Amino acid sequence: MIDIDLHEMTVSEALDYFIGTYNSNKGQSFKIIHGYGSSGVGGRIRSSVRSFIESNKNCFGRIEFGETLDRNQGYTIVYYRTQLPDKNDLIKDKIITYCTITPKTKDKITGEFRKFGTGLVNQAVKELVSTGRLTEIKGKVKKFKA
Repeated sequence: MIDIDLHEMTVSEALDYFIGTYNSNKGQSFKIIHGYGSSGVGGRIRSSVRSFIESNKNCFGRIEFGETLDRNQGYTIVYYRTQLPDKNDLIKDKIITYCTITPKTKDKITGEFRKFGTGLVNQAVKELVSTGRLTEIKGKVKKFKA
């Protein structure tokens, strides 16, 4: 089993490191040590990693939570099944979901996903528009709708 310790990382760094390590070690099992968070209700890294795992659960052979195994909420174990999407694909999917119900301005989109970095979010929006997955609505304020 490969330990992936995400302590002392930002959410973006943690996701990058997890995805990179997972995708370069096919067939392995991974203990993702994300911590529980100092707030007492689960930290940002733990929440983000578990949300990412949940939205990509078809990529894992099995998922086990520390609290189920030994009452330790600070880690998650996953077993390799197929490769995970890269961070760019993740951002694009999140932007499409965010813009599905109501159109959003570019400022709203970059604000919502600032943890990924403004440059990466702007590039994702541009690619989504160019591939037709996101529609640009022109008006007084330019908005985007999925």
